Amino acid sequence: MKRCSIRILLFAAIFTLMCSAASAQTITPVDIEPVAQKQASFYARILGYHEESNTLTVELILPEIFSCDAVEALRAGDIIYTNGREVLIETIESVEWGSYFINEVDEPDFVSLVMDADGNYRTKHYGDYVWSTLTEIECPVRESMLFLDYIDDQTGNPLELPVVHTARELTEEMLFTEANEAFTVGLTCNNVYITFDEEGNLATIHRFYVPWQ
Repeated sequence: MKRCSIRILLFAAIFTLMCSAASAQTITPVDIEPVAQKQASFYARILGYHEESNTLTVELILPEIFSCDAVEALRAGDIIYTNGREVLIETIESVEWGSYFINEVDEPDFVSLVMDADGNYRTKHYGDYVWSTLTEIECPVRESMLFLDYIDDQTGNPLELPVVHTARELTEEMLFTEANEAFTVGLTCNNVYITFDEEGNLATIHRFYVPWQ
């Protein structure tokens, strides 16, 4: 009788585990829709300048976004695919309205989710968003292009109004300085947005202050 009870308990435990595994869900970021570059703005990383072709290598980026319904349905045992890998959710806690912590005590797998203005959720890591790459492109440098710098390149402090640099001033800096060190704090730490004109040409590069620079 005792052996029978043990077998029943083992079967129940296995069945519970199987049901939990079967009901667990994996959520992934919202699919990125292609966006036309004409008269548009994007967050970006300026990866380098090529003198022979007079072009800038530009990576267009956007924050990793999860739908509201998917996030608010998450439970322990589910999986979230973020920053290029799967994270098993051991704990999930609503720390305040519009903000969730996943695996708070497990630092390597800690995920912070914060609601954005559209009601969806963005992942954050050490104060910055987790970013997805839209595409990487080569942009011809036109003489009319401007680099508007909202960071003091001597101190790294934010500026109320930008320093205006010409295209030549930008390319001359990048000929002798790596992109991640250009103008002191660089152009690759998620601190840039760019605009394209009506013909799809790179028109302006804006660098703004970020606390993690």
